[in-house]
Amino acid sequence: MAEQVQMLQSKIEDESKLLQTLQREMQKYVEGRQKLIEQSHENEMVKKELDLLEPDAKVYKLIASVLVQQTLQESKENVSKRLDFIGKEFKKVEDLIKENTNKQITKKTSVQKMQEQLYQIVQAYQQSLNK
Repeated sequence: MAEQVQMLQSKIEDESKLLQTLQREMQKYVEGRQKLIEQSHENEMVKKELDLLEPDAKVYKLIASVLVQQTLQESKENVSKRLDFIGKEFKKVEDLIKENTNKQITKKTSVQKMQEQLYQIVQAYQQSLNK
């Protein structure tokens, strides 16, 4: 009886630790998603600004501490590529968040079932002592 209780408590502890690990991972994913959202907004603003420019406008790109001239078309293509990349990364992070959420639900359910089993064992033991 005591062995069964200890084993269940140990399993509950292990599952709880795994659940905490999943929650920490989720926090990282959410932070990553937020950064991607910010980058997307920034690049959308740059795209809108570039769309306002005349076709012969001079555009400069900051590389390290040097301004390098680019054509307007190159700048627009670079921003579009960045937006595509950010969109793909966002999709990956969303998939990771969804997967992590499902794992957390499974772990929580598992822990709850084990806690119920433990409660039932303790109740049965207490009832046997009262007889």
